[in-house]
Amino acid sequence: MTEQNNQEVQEVQNQQTTTQQQVEQQPQKQTEVKQEVQQEKKSEKKEQKTAEKKRAKKEKDNFEMVVNFRRAFMGRRNVRARRTLNMIRSIVKRHFDAERVIIDPTLARAVSTNGRDKIVRKVRINVRKVGEKIYLVTLALKSE
Repeated sequence: MTEQNNQEVQEVQNQQTTTQQQVEQQPQKQTEVKQEVQQEKKSEKKEQKTAEKKRAKKEKDNFEMVVNFRRAFMGRRNVRARRTLNMIRSIVKRHFDAERVIIDPTLARAVSTNGRDKIVRKVRINVRKVGEKIYLVTLALKSE
């Protein structure tokens, strides 16, 4: 009988230790699962943001914006007008993912109304999609 009692006691102790181990492992598993779920949510949010940005670039068929030529005043005076036109090209390429940018001559004249070394500080432009990755930039008229 004592042997049977000893065996029963050992079995009960083994069961208790296994249940304790299981209880200790459950919170670890739960935290791991929570971390995985959080990482999945973050990756889904990133994918959604990138998709929204792509859609936003596609939706920009006719857009109006103000360009500041503060950077054009750095350097030599006699290249300011040319530098402003290059700035317009680079800004449109960056914002609209364009391959080719066509600048309207009226915009070029409006930028350098006081001469090629005395350019305006800001200009409001209209960007219109002409073809695939081809955009036309014109001077925007103020609507009053």
